[in-house]
Amino acid sequence: MTGNYSLLFVDYLRQYLPKLTKLKVYAPSVGGVRLEAPYKPALLLAVLEGIEEGVIRDNRVEITPELIASFKAYCHLLSPGPDYAACPFHMPFFYLKNSGFWHLHAQPGRELVLASLKSVSSFRHLRDVVAFASLDASLWELLLQPVTREEVRQALLARYFPLTRHYFRPHAGQEKLDELGRQMLEEPAAVYNRVVDAADETEVLVRSAVFGREVLRAYESTCAVSGLQLLSTTGAAPLLDACHIVPWSVSHDDTIGNGLSLCPNLHRAFDRHLFWVDDDYRVRVAEGFGELGGHDYGVQRFNGKQLRLPKVRTWWPKVENLAAQRKTS
Repeated sequence: MTGNYSLLFVDYLRQYLPKLTKLKVYAPSVGGVRLEAPYKPALLLAVLEGIEEGVIRDNRVEITPELIASFKAYCHLLSPGPDYAACPFHMPFFYLKNSGFWHLHAQPGRELVLASLKSVSSFRHLRDVVAFASLDASLWELLLQPVTREEVRQALLARYFPLTRHYFRPHAGQEKLDELGRQMLEEPAAVYNRVVDAADETEVLVRSAVFGREVLRAYESTCAVSGLQLLSTTGAAPLLDACHIVPWSVSHDDTIGNGLSLCPNLHRAFDRHLFWVDDDYRVRVAEGFGELGGHDYGVQRFNGKQLRLPKVRTWWPKVENLAAQRKTS
């Protein structure tokens, strides 16, 4: 930064550092010691990480698995005590609106609901009403600059985490996602499932996103049945589906052995048991339905076809999962 831009960002820092370091946070006294809840500053640290990694763009702070993972990682790393282990993401995301620089934007058709909303009761409630948050335009410009972004980060750490700031690690959120991916690829389902909290909606969202990422990587973004390989060149959502062989609602199993990469139409057909996969990894099409047109795009042409499987044998679908899926057909 040079010249007028440098002076401008100095003014922005003077304007926003007091606001950022005087957040209203819950601070009970425990054993005579005042312990401040880490949630709001941890969320802001996660936003800084998202901007740095290019996940947060165009001044739209969306409720994404990456943001949640970063928030939880910094809560765990920097929390002053075990009382704050719950990491309720919906609370800081909503209540930061009282800071004056954090602005909530409603889901389509929910504008009046958001305008009258005083609190949110759960993560689901937040997502039902809020589409994304944005920052003051001048604060956003400030955080786009690496030097001033780092100044803001250090100010947050010094003010809210003086006793734990040495535990801070850049990219802790990405580390958390990568560790989840490793577990899904390497750990047996019985071991993996022990640490899954199916009641935590934020954890389910994060794990679902990592499952999708790892399955599509393992199958090289190729449909296991049709062989169609689809890659997004815009960074948009994946064009193929990562399918649970045994539904997650039944198994809570996000390990790679319970995953298949499928085109969306074949994913639907698989879930509706129009075809299944035998123990030799061949497609078997069900009876009782007919394809009256468009045979070149139908399911029956894949009958007897060998699946296209990952190069690593341990990433192949578990035969017990294929058998369990067949039993429900």
